[in-house]
Amino acid sequence: MAPWPFLLSLLTAGLVAAATKGQLSCKEIRTSFNSLQPGVRWVPESPVSGTDLQVCTTKTLTCCTRRMEERYQIVSRLNMEQLLQSASSKLKFLIIQHAAIFQEAFEMVIRHARNYTNTMFKNHYQNISSRAMKFVGELFTDISLYLLGSDINVNDMVNEFFDSLFPVLYSHYINPGVSETLENGECLRLARRDTSAFGHYPKTIMTQVSKSLQASRAFLQALNLGIEVINTTDYLKINKDCARTLTKMWYCSNCQGLLKARPCAGYCGLTMRGCLTGLAEIDTQWNEYILSIEKLTKEMQGIYDLENVLLSLFSLIRQAMAQIEKSSGKLNTAVS
Repeated sequence: MAPWPFLLSLLTAGLVAAATKGQLSCKEIRTSFNSLQPGVRWVPESPVSGTDLQVCTTKTLTCCTRRMEERYQIVSRLNMEQLLQSASSKLKFLIIQHAAIFQEAFEMVIRHARNYTNTMFKNHYQNISSRAMKFVGELFTDISLYLLGSDINVNDMVNEFFDSLFPVLYSHYINPGVSETLENGECLRLARRDTSAFGHYPKTIMTQVSKSLQASRAFLQALNLGIEVINTTDYLKINKDCARTLTKMWYCSNCQGLLKARPCAGYCGLTMRGCLTGLAEIDTQWNEYILSIEKLTKEMQGIYDLENVLLSLFSLIRQAMAQIEKSSGKLNTAVS
């Protein structure tokens, strides 16, 4: 028997096997799609023409149907929204964490500064320390409230402290035994400013405290503003055009059996930029926000650093008290 019929049959079988191997199969696609939409039978048993497709259009056979295409768009939209929320939540957590750390640090500085000032009164002005502690507490409470955004004037809080302190000092150290009536107290409060009883120290304290508090409060407010801006991205909805584009990039290759295909970096970048056009519009404003944060950080350093100013406040108050002692005679004459 001639070998040709046998060889021909082997060759024919090989060609058929090769053709079968290269033919599009929908089996793997069905398995993949069921992970997105379990229990449905939207994937065709064999490739179809796909003439009704609107996103994953093709001139060849496909394993996708219109219902699959619609599901892919829904999944693409949800995936993108989850990616945005995940990215923004990390940034938001970082800002919230830093805001909490700074807030805690500021409160600790205020607490130490108040204790230093109370200790100064106990050590040097024991006779009035219990009453002075009330005024000290009110001053630092106002400072704390100001940092939290309360509408308090720094000059007013400093003036109130010295206005309240002067009548007590006067009745104990300048003119001991003078009657501490409500009328006398109000008169002495007014006289304190007219006589500049504490010298230049109240104005010095106003300047230092005001500038340090303004920078620190603005910094905390800026951090909270950043959190609010990021919160808006949590509710960002992906539009239909974006969902279609994402579907083309992420899922349309599945229709041709290319389940492991991945988009190139350039294509992915263009798609993402197109989808995030709305967010891109605030890119300039966000960069300006970052620059303002950096500027505030620099302003919080140096001579108006909040920690340096508040922790040395007791020393300035002590010097202001010493000014009273030096000019007690003149003050007594002026007030009388």
